[in-house]
Amino acid sequence: MEIYIIEMPKVKEYSEGKILDAWVEFISNVGDFDMSKANEPIEKAKQVLEEISNDEHEQYLAHLREKYILDQNNLLDTGYEKAKTEIAKKLKAENADISLIMKVTGLTKEEIEKL
Repeated sequence: MEIYIIEMPKVKEYSEGKILDAWVEFISNVGDFDMSKANEPIEKAKQVLEEISNDEHEQYLAHLREKYILDQNNLLDTGYEKAKTEIAKKLKAENADISLIMKVTGLTKEEIEKL
């Protein structure tokens, strides 16, 4: 198994005419993908995508998965922001320099002064 991380805006710049390029084009243009460029795995992926797209239950499950991921990310972000604020409060209570607090927490001077 291989895992690739692809920056979509840079795809054309680094295109080498390899199989990965066909996958990137498929992912980018599913509806308009030229199937003459497809190989067997891409054809199978398109078939599975069409089956899932036509199944209301699968669409619902995909929606729930996406919602779960967004909710988890939101919880993590909220916890991180709360932790930054608590650290800033403690540093401020210890009379730490505001520039140090800004550097450690990433908060702005105004945000720190409001604490």
